[in-house]
Order: sequence, then structure tokens, then C-alpha cells
Amino acid sequence: MPHYLGLDLSTQQLKCTVINSEHRIIAEDAVNFDNDLPEFGTVHGAIIHGDVATSPPMMWIKALDMLLERLAAKNVVNNICGIAGDAQQHASVYWSAKGVEALKNLDPSQPLTEQFSNAFSRAQSPIWQDASTTKECRALEQFVGGDQALANLTGSKAYERFTGNQIAKFYHNEKEAYDATQYIQLVSSFLASLLLGNIAPVDANEGSGTNMMNIMTHRWDKDLVDFCGGKDLYGKLALEPTEGGVRLGQIAPYYVKRYGFNPECVIMPFTGDNAATLSSMNLRSGDCVVSLGTSDTVLVYLKKQDAVPTTEAHLMAHPTDPEGFMGMICYKNGSLARQRIRDLYANGSWDTFNEYLGKPCKEGQIGFYYWMQEIVPFAKGIHRFENGQPVEEFSEPQTNVPAILESQFFSMLLRVKYMMPLSKVRRILATGGASVNKNLLQVLSDVFGLPVYKSQGTNSASLGGALLAKYGMREDKNMTLEEMVNQTQGDDLDLICQPNLERTKLFKEKLSTFERLENEITKR
Repeated sequence: MPHYLGLDLSTQQLKCTVINSEHRIIAEDAVNFDNDLPEFGTVHGAIIHGDVATSPPMMWIKALDMLLERLAAKNVVNNICGIAGDAQQHASVYWSAKGVEALKNLDPSQPLTEQFSNAFSRAQSPIWQDASTTKECRALEQFVGGDQALANLTGSKAYERFTGNQIAKFYHNEKEAYDATQYIQLVSSFLASLLLGNIAPVDANEGSGTNMMNIMTHRWDKDLVDFCGGKDLYGKLALEPTEGGVRLGQIAPYYVKRYGFNPECVIMPFTGDNAATLSSMNLRSGDCVVSLGTSDTVLVYLKKQDAVPTTEAHLMAHPTDPEGFMGMICYKNGSLARQRIRDLYANGSWDTFNEYLGKPCKEGQIGFYYWMQEIVPFAKGIHRFENGQPVEEFSEPQTNVPAILESQFFSMLLRVKYMMPLSKVRRILATGGASVNKNLLQVLSDVFGLPVYKSQGTNSASLGGALLAKYGMREDKNMTLEEMVNQTQGDDLDLICQPNLERTKLFKEKLSTFERLENEITKR
């Protein structure tokens, strides 16, 4: 029976999931960057200095070496006929000419890390947590006539982490290194390129996270590209974005000879981690995905007639439906912020944390927790209010535990309405590492007043990659991903919790106060 491999290069790990034709998981594994590759000096997969956040591309390459060695030992690689996957969105990799030459001439007698020592014009890749390009963002918006004008064109206003703005900073501040760059890729297409042994195109979903792709045509906007990186940038991007579900080519001979992959194994376009998660969840009309990880994200599947660009959320190309869109809201202060509150106020214990969740915040008790520069709202710092007044600390410090969850989920609820009417949202589909905590999901259910479901697997993004690999190998090109999934597994979601409607009523009464205070802190 043929197998399909999905890879997920997230902020903290490189994960893989292998499925068979019936979508049963055959193998899973993961390389944790901090634990397995400590020599790169990352903390939670990143190196952060103020507003600058990066990761070394050599770490990702070494992780791929390590993961494929483990996978080969499981004796499943020879049955893999298709590979797809995803990576953290917006992060970018900068190839030197020597790196491109090495990519096209891989030596199976050596690990990848031995062959890419001079492969990059930037030793550190800017990642999605970077917030150092505010000047470039405002310049790009001014160039097109404002933030809404840019959203209408690209699906989003200018954001610091978006690839075009990161390239613009590099272009203006490190011109010599920029000129020495032959190609610039997103991490997702970089990972596909490593497997292909040649430069792979970005997929349209990832292109819509750059502020350089036209959201309607799925093509680079030449004026935006030139503004971000001068006349040479279009050539450095190498290829126009491609749609999901196409076949890029066969796996490089390197992997056949070194690890035992089938030479007929096909590489598909790699997408963003959120798009892969959406693909794994098999969304229905009225579903809203809430992914709770290093970053928290909210995803909805929108048809063309319902897709309206806004400055409060992202409108991105759908990973498999050229006529569809993915609405997305992204937050930097996700699981790491919750863990910090656990450590500060719950003795580092999730059991104690969950115990404190049983007592919701009182009226007038609201907290905002932005250790990192937040995306929406654009705010930073810790802000607490008691009886509607700012305070240094709550009268009962453990109040911070329910306060951070209520704050995070209130923000999501407020912004979902920018993507679709709240009356049309029927259920929440939870995923991500923190979704294992049922007590946390109960707060989510109570805030939205909706049931929360969860998929049976844990690695939703790498599973989505495996499904995208199978989708790319389908014989009927008219078949949709939804139809393919329904043929085999249908809706395999488990109901986790129903809302406590009394608490939902109390939360709705607090929502206007939360919105007012959020607006207040963003003006400080």
C-alpha cells in the first residue's frame, strides 16, 4: 500500500507524519530544536534580541538530516510515493550562488549539513516573531495609498513579520549581502527545494503572507516587489507562486541513495503551517479552527463571494481551492505566554493552573498579556484592570490565570466577526499543543458560546501535509481535498465540551468593557 509523508517545520520542531491510502498513521516523529540541536543556541526554536527574531537555516537542515535518519530506520520510506508539508509562515531563507550549486549536486555520501556550509548570504533567517520592520511597513502602505489599499491588493495590511517587509529591511540595511543573494525563499519552499534538489516555487497560500502577491491573481505584484527589493528582487524570487495539488517533480537522487526513498516519489508544493492545519481538519461551512500553539491562530474557510479584505485579519489563498480563501487571525503571545503565567502564579503546575480556571474573573477584572509585540492589537506590555481601573497586580494574584485565557479568547471572538458573521459560526475545531488541556478548551467554549471539537491526532499540520501529498497524487484532477478525505475518513472529530451558557452570558456582558480597555492600551 502506498504511503504519504507530511513534514511540518514549526518554530520549535521539525515533525513528520506518514499515512497510508486509508489515512491511517503509519509513523510519526519529531526533532526538537532546543533539545536535539542545542549547539544552535535557540530558545523555543528562536534567537531573540529585542524586536529581532531569527533562526539559523543550518539548524533546519540538520534537523532534516536527523529526522530522515530516524524515518529510514522505521523501514517505511521505500513505500512513500508522495511528500508535501508546511513550515512556519513568513520566515525567509537567502541562498548564495554556492548554496544553489550545492543544492543541485548533492553527494549521497555526506549529510546535508556537510554540503551547505557556505550556502546562505544570511546565516540567520528572520522568522514570524520578528517585529523590527515597522518603518518598512508604513512605507509600503504609504506607497499604495494606505493600509486598506494594501489589504485590498494583497489580502493584509503591512505586518512586521511579512516577508516583503523583511526583505525591504535587508535590501536597505545590508545591500552587499543582498546583492550576494541569488534566491530568496520562504521556509516552506526552502524545505521543498531541499527534497527536490532544485529551487521550488512558493505556493499561493504562502505567497499571500508576503505583502507582495496579488491576492486575486496569485501572481507577484511587480510594483510591490520592486518597492520591497529593487529591480533585482523579482529575479531573486525565481518563480511565480503555484497552486496546491500540483506535482513539482521527483525526489532528488540523494535521498534515494542515502535513505532508500523510492525514485518515483513525487514532491508537492509546501504550504504554511496554518494552511496545513486547515487541510487536516476537513472544514465544513460554519467551522472555525482555533490553533493553540507557540502562536495562536484562528482560521476560517471562505468562498470567493464571502471574502472581504480587512485590516483586522488576513485574507489568504486557500491551499487547495484556487477560488477559495483562508481567513486568518494570528497572535504572537500564545502558549509561551500561558506557560509564563503558569510558572508565575500556579507554581509551574498545570494542575494548579486548571484549578484556578474554575473561578472566572470578576466583573471589571481584565488583563492583557503581551510579552512580545502583539500583532492584533498592536500592543506590548502587561496591563491589568480591576473595577475598571489600571492596577499593578490583581488583589488575588491567581486571577492572572483565568484572566490570560479570557483575554486571548475575547480578542479572538471580537475579530472573527471581521471574517464572517458570528451567527454563521456553528462550532470550534481546536488543535495545537495546548488543545490537550480540556479545562482550557472549556473556557474557549464558554467565551464563544459554542461546542468545541478536536481531531483525534495531535500533529495536525504534519497530518495536513501528508493529506496534501496524497491529494497531489490523485488521479481525478477534479476531485477536491474535501471529497478525497470524505471518501476515507469523513468527520473524525471528537466533541470535547459544550458551553456553560450562564458563563457565556457573563462573558458577553464583559465583552464591551474588554474592547474599550483594549482600545485604551493601544493608544498608550
